[in-house]
Amino acid sequence: MNLETRLNMPMLSLLLTVSPMVFAQANNVVFVDGGYVDLCTSAAFNAEKPEVVEMTGSRLAVDPIEICTRAIDTMETLPVQLAGSYNNRGVLLFTQKRLEESLQDFDAAIKVDATLGAAHVNRGYTLAALERLQESLAAFDRGIELGAPDPAKAYFNRGMVHEQLGHVREAYLDYKKASELMPEWAEPQRELTRFSVKTTK
Repeated sequence: MNLETRLNMPMLSLLLTVSPMVFAQANNVVFVDGGYVDLCTSAAFNAEKPEVVEMTGSRLAVDPIEICTRAIDTMETLPVQLAGSYNNRGVLLFTQKRLEESLQDFDAAIKVDATLGAAHVNRGYTLAALERLQESLAAFDRGIELGAPDPAKAYFNRGMVHEQLGHVREAYLDYKKASELMPEWAEPQRELTRFSVKTTK
């Protein structure tokens, strides 16, 4: 399995919840009590199962990416919501392998809120998929430093980038950290079995 394939695994995509959500599912249609920001967040949480979203009280069905675009274009959107909506649209674009567009959205999210760790880590995934590995490493570093959500996955993916660049010790340490943070996750443990650790006296 190559690096790009592994980075496209759904369990490795991060996203940000930027406002409270109240939703229920019925017959694969998501109804959300809230505005476009809430709908965009809900769509991003279900990024691996993209479906049109039916607006509450309406028969209008809208593509999830369009929902996020409307969230971004809403003048009343707060900066934290704007950054989150760019990030969430980037996640949706990433799952469609529209990598350059998703990278633009993660960059836009960071421009609005440079402290948004999730956007930095998602930028790292995207740059790795584009084989821009040194830039990817820097993005993962910044996201981890900012306390991005799902840190185990961030460390694991940074480990893959380190390994791709030939940084064996750094890759081992990142897989080890991922395993410590999420011991029930088997993937880091599988990676660790490939390493032989020798102690020096």
